[in-house]
This record gives sequence, C-alpha cells and structure tokens, in this order.
Amino acid sequence: MTTIRPNWAPNEDLAVGKGATVQQFVATVGTDRLEIEVAPWGEGTLKINGAQIAKVSERKDRREAFRDLKSFAERYMRKRAAAPAAPAARPTAH
Repeated sequence: MTTIRPNWAPNEDLAVGKGATVQQFVATVGTDRLEIEVAPWGEGTLKINGAQIAKVSERKDRREAFRDLKSFAERYMRKRAAAPAAPAARPTAH
C-alpha cells in the first residue's frame, strides 16, 4: 500500500520568498502528481495530474490558503484510496 499523505516541496524553478507573486508546491503520491499554487493575497488552487480540483480565495494569506488546500488534498487522496477498485472488464463472447 502506498502512502496517501503527500510530502510537499517547493518548485525550485519558480521564484520564492517575500517578492514572489505565486508559489508552487508539488508532491507525488503513487502515480499522481499534486500541485498547489498560492498567492500572497490568500488565493490558491490544487491540481491533481493537471486537473484543477479545488480553489480557495479570501484567506488571510498564502499560508492559510496552503493549509486549506493541503487538507483538501489529503482528504481527497484518502477517499480515493478507500474507494473500491473498478471491476475489470469482462471479455464478451462473439
């Protein structure tokens, strides 16, 4: 069983620190690539495999936006891991 808790790391290719407009954090869980982007004014998005699945706005700052998106990602991955696997397609006789 793979871990469902992402280990977030900043994207080193983007500017970070006080002057950065957007910060991006990435994590990999199994074969899924997770990305969180947050802005200093408290907006952010969560993408899994390139598809946006969550967005927050009007948070106090980027840290609060990150915490909310991180929690959402962990809940999403737990639910996904707990979901039963789809049954394999049965061959049909012709």
